[in-house]
Amino acid sequence: MRVRGVAVGLAVLGLSLLPITPSAAAPPNQGSRVCAWGGTPAAPTGVITVSPGVTNFPSAGPLRFSATGPLAGGGPCTGAMTFRGIVDAGGTCAALVFEGKVEGLPGVASFYGPGALGLVHEFLYDSRGDIVGADQPQVLTVGNATDPDHPAFTACNTPEGFTGGSFSSTVELFG
Repeated sequence: MRVRGVAVGLAVLGLSLLPITPSAAAPPNQGSRVCAWGGTPAAPTGVITVSPGVTNFPSAGPLRFSATGPLAGGGPCTGAMTFRGIVDAGGTCAALVFEGKVEGLPGVASFYGPGALGLVHEFLYDSRGDIVGADQPQVLTVGNATDPDHPAFTACNTPEGFTGGSFSSTVELFG
């Protein structure tokens, strides 16, 4: 019975990784717009926090989560965007689910989506609950690997866990 549970878990994890690339976020749409959020993978400027920290053991309850960073790309992709929400109960450094509210990007009210091994794919929703975009944050950044205050995912092995660091993301707005 344990083998089947592990196999199902690996299958779910594998399927959650499929839509991580921007090209898989949605079918091509002439009205879509791509924005940078939190800089670039080579120069991440976004800041994430998780409280209490996420570890390699499933969390007993939800964890508070925030992500904020500058938007670039013109049009609605100016200023700063902030996500405030939770990592669902049971989340670990290897696999977790994010959900919450969005501030700073017109027409976007909330987000929801899975993350695995430092890569995330979230759908963006308007105030009616319709999907209006997607984002693909990368938390495995050079800064998180070299910053002594945020020692990447080695923090996952500590009682405090991974409590924050840098990120960059691509945001695609549909329509």
